[in-house]
Amino acid sequence: MKFLNNSIAAVQDADLLLHLTEWPQYSHIDPHSLAARATSPKVIDGRGTLNADTWREAGWTFRALGRP
Repeated sequence: MKFLNNSIAAVQDADLLLHLTEWPQYSHIDPHSLAARATSPKVIDGRGTLNADTWREAGWTFRALGRP
């Protein structure tokens, strides 16, 4: 397991992003800057704090628990 201090580096070559915190520094991150780094831009929002439209417009396949 590897821990990184930089959220952009953490997405590098990722197949899936799990958003599991309500911390604002992660809830307000720019999905456009992350999309090009992910192998497959897919995100699951487990806290319901991300803006689904913004993430979808940035090219992410977006799923959220309890939301369409």
